[in-house]
Amino acid sequence: MNLLPGWLPHSNTVNLLAGGFLLSGLLVVTRRRPLEVVGALRVNAIALALIALTVSLATGAWHIALAALLAFVVKAGVIPALLETRARRMSGEVRSYVNLPTGALICGALVVVAFSQTRELFGSRSDILAACLPISVAVTLIGLFVMVTRRQALMQVVGLVLLENAIFLAAVSLTYGMPLVVEAGVLMDLMAGVALLGLFVQRIDEALGQGDGDATSLKGLKG
Repeated sequence: MNLLPGWLPHSNTVNLLAGGFLLSGLLVVTRRRPLEVVGALRVNAIALALIALTVSLATGAWHIALAALLAFVVKAGVIPALLETRARRMSGEVRSYVNLPTGALICGALVVVAFSQTRELFGSRSDILAACLPISVAVTLIGLFVMVTRRQALMQVVGLVLLENAIFLAAVSLTYGMPLVVEAGVLMDLMAGVALLGLFVQRIDEALGQGDGDATSLKGLKG
């Protein structure tokens, strides 16, 4: 039985979880310690999995429940664990081309733009789009911002994972879930990519004799 029309659009559960998803995305931008950044990313993934589970319970779509379980295991468990292992070996704080307070202000502006433009495109709606789609667009922009502005390769990987989380939320908002085989394939590709990028960070440290994985130091290898 589809309970979506009567319950989900008016549920505070989805709104609260979506708010937690956005807040954890902003915490990724404002935290100074790599471990704190990875912790914020884990909270972001947990909120995402709970949103998918809530939609599954409301719609009766079992494949969304399985996707929520995969998101919890891979996005909130395996991937943060891989990143956390590497973050514990990093020395110092997060390095960025933009200082953290300025970055927070820029991301706040990106959130405003995401909400205003999404409302322009989709209008005022009473379904899950009203709560989740603007937030997924906002976190997509935040993820791109992290990837562009962070100097350390590990933090760029965090931005990539944050971006993929936002795309996952958009899929749940727009279509109530992609086919399960697609979702599983994306998660496995993401996990493999994170593992390879972690190896890449390790190689940077070995080549440059550093402990912070600063990707800008690769410029010194030019002949």
